[in-house]
Amino acid sequence: MEKTMEGISQFQEKENSQDSTRTPVNGEEFKKFVISSIGIHYFKNFREEKIRKKKQLDERIDEMFNTGKGIILFGDAGVGKSMDIVYISKRIIERQSKPITRYIDPLSDKTFEAYEELPIPVSYFFMPSLFNKLHTAESVNFEKFVLLDDWGREYAEPFALSRFEILVEEIYANENLLVITTNLSKEQFINREGWGRITDRVREICAILEIPGKSMRHSG
Repeated sequence: MEKTMEGISQFQEKENSQDSTRTPVNGEEFKKFVISSIGIHYFKNFREEKIRKKKQLDERIDEMFNTGKGIILFGDAGVGKSMDIVYISKRIIERQSKPITRYIDPLSDKTFEAYEELPIPVSYFFMPSLFNKLHTAESVNFEKFVLLDDWGREYAEPFALSRFEILVEEIYANENLLVITTNLSKEQFINREGWGRITDRVREICAILEIPGKSMRHSG
């Protein structure tokens, strides 16, 4: 599997360097990622102020960076989990920002800038689409952060499910970080027939966050 980032700590070290500032890459890079990976509809409709449990999400994101443990978002259909995953991707991209060093020429007082372009270390997969790839034996590459949206909607025939189990084991072995959204209840998530080893592994490497409320899709 492709790994384009060696570790979170190398970026944190740069953050503390002298004469260095950090500019968040939450503009064009975030827009490009959401439109190309999740969809233009989600970018156009994303409103950070409408995110439910924003404080808890921020706490979970901090915990993810500090402990290496991912997130499972449980909640009914329509409560905003897909927008939550857009918000989480935004925060991840902000954390992996461009280190910019400014140099001042003492003779001319001119300022020169040098920065390192960092790849966006996030892969997004809509679960039905991911399982279509697995079913046709198409290769699946992923980055440091792996977002799996709408867990439970996939058609999990045996071959695709066996490949998905291998993928989850590779995520575990490589210490990639998982973010999952699902409409399943915790009981349904845990007790799915044929998914025992997968869900056991995922529960080992992810913390749970429940998103309450009723569907916002038809609200005024």
